[in-house]
Amino acid sequence: MRLSRRVLLTAAPGLCLALIATGCGGGGTGGGSASSADRSAEIEAALEEGGKLTVWTWSTKFDDAVAAFEEEYPGVDVEIVNAGQSADQYTALQNAISSGENIPDVAMIEYFALPELALSEQLVSIDEWGLGGLEDRFTPSSWRQMTYGDATYGLPNNTGPLIMLYNTRVFEEAGVEEPPATWEEYAAAAEKIKKEMPDSRIASIDPGDAGGLDSLIWQGGGRPFQHEGESVTVDFTGEDTQKVNDYWSDLVSRDLVAAEPGWTDEWWRSLGDGSLATWTTGAWALGNISSTLTDNAGDFRVAPAPVWDADDPQNAENGGSGFSVVEGSDDTALAMGFLKWFSLNEASVDAQLDAGSFPAQSAPLEDPEWLSKEFEYFGGQQANKVLAEASGQVSEGWQYLPYQVYANSVFGDSVGSAISGGGSVQGGAEKWGEQLRSYGEDQGFDVR
Repeated sequence: MRLSRRVLLTAAPGLCLALIATGCGGGGTGGGSASSADRSAEIEAALEEGGKLTVWTWSTKFDDAVAAFEEEYPGVDVEIVNAGQSADQYTALQNAISSGENIPDVAMIEYFALPELALSEQLVSIDEWGLGGLEDRFTPSSWRQMTYGDATYGLPNNTGPLIMLYNTRVFEEAGVEEPPATWEEYAAAAEKIKKEMPDSRIASIDPGDAGGLDSLIWQGGGRPFQHEGESVTVDFTGEDTQKVNDYWSDLVSRDLVAAEPGWTDEWWRSLGDGSLATWTTGAWALGNISSTLTDNAGDFRVAPAPVWDADDPQNAENGGSGFSVVEGSDDTALAMGFLKWFSLNEASVDAQLDAGSFPAQSAPLEDPEWLSKEFEYFGGQQANKVLAEASGQVSEGWQYLPYQVYANSVFGDSVGSAISGGGSVQGGAEKWGEQLRSYGEDQGFDVR
């Protein structure tokens, strides 16, 4: 069976990714190649000649890194464009490619979206430009997430190994002496917080956040999504997947956690006033909480996310993205040169770290100076040591669907409604799976 020229409809209305019928067999993708030719001379010549590059990103953490690049290569003019966040940017990207106008040279791509964009041949394989040999410069998990089939479609930039932010003031008042190291201890702490502080809960679970539940399932050993070439598996009935879903169903049903959307003003207030005691999230969140809850300096600390087995701690990631060169770039060689420099040059990486990015690059995670940095907001804690340990424990084998952008967009219809209504998270997940299998079949995948 070959994939037909069907359309992948993703989260944002109007975004469609055309599948190329001849490009999806054998576990690979249309334009990918596992070879890594040496084109360094061509790339260096493009950098020396100069030109203009357009980089799409919605983050403001990269401005200083781009300025450092332009200082080293004054003949290159880099324009940073915010074309919308996440799915909105992917919509704009498809529209630009379809029209052949205003195509960026480089774009920020979240890991969950990369398979979809690689499958539809919108990204250039770095293997074709000799950058495939850079794998050991990045964390294993981040490199895997920039790979689809047998090719790599960009360089990792930032990651989000799961960690737990907790409010020491709430823990002290509730009599929780230590941050819970296991999910069993976490449930016990949730009971204590509710008993001692009836208006507080240990955390909220977001009914609209597919990535949040995905990362918890990943950490628990579940692997509901798998794909190879045209074959896709969507299965929420695995033992480890059910274990995680049933755990959160239990906490929701006993009113030990709140079913509350994240990132709203109300949610931030709940974190700030102690109504929510913890936030299990990606390592990137340290900058978000310190810049938003400025009045809470000294209240929060960083701890490893609770695990299922204290003797064999396994972790996952929540969020993260890389940068890819886009098919249709006016100067692919120059774009590849920028991508390599931006991703690995010390001045660039330092600027990104200073801006609060958590690195996918391996070097900072082993740097004693970075590891020993004290965070005043977190009571002088050397938080990077916790983050680096969390990154090193990310387990293998996780995959996103080649239509994950769509999957995330319909999460709230099934799992989200179960969470909001105090029902079975597992039941909602199985309904979600039915919807995703049907959608995949409609797009021409062989779905199991």
